[in-house]
Amino acid sequence: MATGTITSLGLGSDLDLQSLLDTQREADETIAGMTLDDIEELQAEEEALSSVQSQLLGMKSSALNLSLSSTYLYREVTSSNDDVTTATVLDGTKTGTHTITTTRLASASSYISDGFASESATVYVPTTQQSTEGYNDPTDTVLEESETLTISYGNEDEPLTFTITGTVDGMSVDGLLSAINDDPTISQYVTASTYEDEEGLIHIQIESATGTTGEDGRVDVEGSEGVTSFTAPKEELSFTVGDGEIFTLSVPAEISLKNLAERINEADDNPGVTASVIYTGTGDNPYQLVLEADNTGEDNRINIISQPDGLGLNESNGKGYTMTGDNAISFETAVTIDNTNNTIAFEEVDEDGRAVSLTAEINAGDYGTAEELAEAVEKALENASKEDGNNRDYQIDIDADTGLMSISEAGTLGSVTVDWENANSTAAATLGFTETQTITPMDASLNAMLTVNGNTYQRQENTGIDDIVEGVALKLYATGSSTITVENDTEDIVTELTSLVETYNALLTEIDENDDYNEAEESWGSLAKSSTVRTLKQTLQDLITSTVDTNGSITNLLDIGIEINRDGSLTLDEDALNEILSNSYDDVVTLLRGTDDDEGLGDILNDSFGSYAVSGGYLQDEIDTIEDKVNRLGKDYQEDMARIEKKYERMAAEYTELDSYLSEIASTQNYIDTMMSTKED
Repeated sequence: MATGTITSLGLGSDLDLQSLLDTQREADETIAGMTLDDIEELQAEEEALSSVQSQLLGMKSSALNLSLSSTYLYREVTSSNDDVTTATVLDGTKTGTHTITTTRLASASSYISDGFASESATVYVPTTQQSTEGYNDPTDTVLEESETLTISYGNEDEPLTFTITGTVDGMSVDGLLSAINDDPTISQYVTASTYEDEEGLIHIQIESATGTTGEDGRVDVEGSEGVTSFTAPKEELSFTVGDGEIFTLSVPAEISLKNLAERINEADDNPGVTASVIYTGTGDNPYQLVLEADNTGEDNRINIISQPDGLGLNESNGKGYTMTGDNAISFETAVTIDNTNNTIAFEEVDEDGRAVSLTAEINAGDYGTAEELAEAVEKALENASKEDGNNRDYQIDIDADTGLMSISEAGTLGSVTVDWENANSTAAATLGFTETQTITPMDASLNAMLTVNGNTYQRQENTGIDDIVEGVALKLYATGSSTITVENDTEDIVTELTSLVETYNALLTEIDENDDYNEAEESWGSLAKSSTVRTLKQTLQDLITSTVDTNGSITNLLDIGIEINRDGSLTLDEDALNEILSNSYDDVVTLLRGTDDDEGLGDILNDSFGSYAVSGGYLQDEIDTIEDKVNRLGKDYQEDMARIEKKYERMAAEYTELDSYLSEIASTQNYIDTMMSTKED
């Protein structure tokens, strides 16, 4: 290797000093370079050991997961009929099958109005008009001489019109009433009366006498100049949703169907109802207003309290009946139930007319709240129905405001009669009932009704039903039957065992390829010098065949579908493993996870792999030792190269001086030779 520091060395002496210097340096650097070969060999060994360590860590991860309880908590749930019922399941849920029969889906309460000709049709057509001016006395004058009051009745396109004119001395309030009510031509369509306002003033009211609503019953009143004006009284639409507060909306006269729907939807205190105008497409009045609860179930039932004349809102979805007590139940002191007041006699009649007489017994105790007592009565009725009757679902509520108890049935029976006068109905007075009453079936109940494993339930919604089967949330789509099956989700177990086998085989192959002498390349493998690897291979084989006392027939990996091949590699028969997991899941879990008292194979493998692979393990110690050697050799090489560099810098300087000296000698010799030659001549 040329030094690159003297480009003309030897020119003066005519000697190849540069070549001599380069040859010497190359020899020195070759000796130093042997250290690089050692470093390269060590780095190859370190890389191979790191690869072994990485694969062992992968096996350790699989073993760790197989030792964790969480791996065995996963569940999967299937439905035999997804069109009827589906479900989701929580980890750790008990496995098993559940028969679900849905007889009714939860629905939303709704009301629908009478028909109207268009969306812009008037909802509140005034059939009553009231004077804006109040009078102190019935004798006060309303119409002066020649002043008129015109009354229109009926459709505004062709109304009947009646005009009343003030008399010479003026017409009083009483006189106006007589002029209208005593005239058969007028009184057959409208009547007149008075009422007092809050200040005690008398107002005149003129209203339809026919009871007709809508445009055909419209009443308008208009006076000539100076005569008091008339206006329609305020109307209200009010309703509740469930047990919520009363929602009241002022409805002005002449409001359209569309505008009424908008006002309901935009109200800040809307309790959860959506109003819409639908087009039926039939008849002369195809437009109707629909009110629908935003949420399903009986707790969201709409109850109309008042509405404008002519709107005609009638219940569309949710008609039903609930038996309500006669007297309030007081909870100022706890309600005591004992053997003197704990029975209810009732009769269930099924759809085929078969009757069953039953007696429910309320658990004895002191009930301090309405909720506690209602739950106890509900449980008593359902227990009696389940044991000797039709296994029906009852709902018991005690109104917080009135204190009255209500009893309802889901509508699955022909009828239910609670006989409070029966000697066996000792709870009658305590629960606020005084006479025999029949619970009419709630054929249009808003609750979902389903039977799960033979027991019947009602729920407010079709989704998120998670309080019947523990750990399972049901979703209902249609009526019908399905079977919900909760099984162990074994995918992670299979995945971890597959990964363990595949990594084991890859590791075994890598060790076999690198722990012996390669005759073709005439070199030793990168793992041949590793004492750790020499013991690891046997350790792995011992671990794979190690056994665990499970008190069963499954005691090692060879019992769950893993086989050892002739070359030492492993094969996993997934079909066999899945069958074993299906038939002997608990035994497999005991093998892999262990018990509270004994370690499973997962723990054993995890600890053993860790002793080699983790920080402080055998492999890591060996890798650390190699790294120290590499660092030390690298430092030695750098120091050797620095010494060589200094050595040849010094030698180059010395050779330069030698070259100069030899050049001077040669020059002197040439001078002498020249001088001698001259003398001879």
